[in-house]
Amino acid sequence: MTSNVCRQCGADVSVVRINHVEGEEGGIRVAIDGLPVLNCASGHKRFTTPDFPLEFVQRLAESGALDDVTPAVQKGLFRKRLLCPSCGREVAAETNGDLDGKARVEVPDGDPVDVKVKVPLFRCSGCNQEVTEPKSGLERDLMQAVANAFRSAEIPPG
Repeated sequence: MTSNVCRQCGADVSVVRINHVEGEEGGIRVAIDGLPVLNCASGHKRFTTPDFPLEFVQRLAESGALDDVTPAVQKGLFRKRLLCPSCGREVAAETNGDLDGKARVEVPDGDPVDVKVKVPLFRCSGCNQEVTEPKSGLERDLMQAVANAFRSAEIPPG
């Protein structure tokens, strides 16, 4: 249960929606519209529940926003290379545009939140397939991009 007073100043809080916040990490860009937060008259913000950030990222990852991506395979311990999952050839290091994904993320006690995700694409010189960074890096960068968006809205963690 969430307290109805601000932890910083003791004023009453209410749920408001932040129109637009953005974050980026590793080339992945996230734009979130309609993010619910608790807000007081002094402008102090906090998440509607303590677990909101983690639950939001998990729901975004499960939303299908990145279903159209084909992750590259990473090889090498010291000199890491990206390989095409289809033909095995090395993928060019420069990006070849972005893949745009969209999701509606369900949040507790409120309307869904709209999220846009841009993921950099790389083209295989062998078979011409477009791939993204490997899955582990993709998930890590997506989570950090969302955290950076929350930080840009000046919502403290916890």
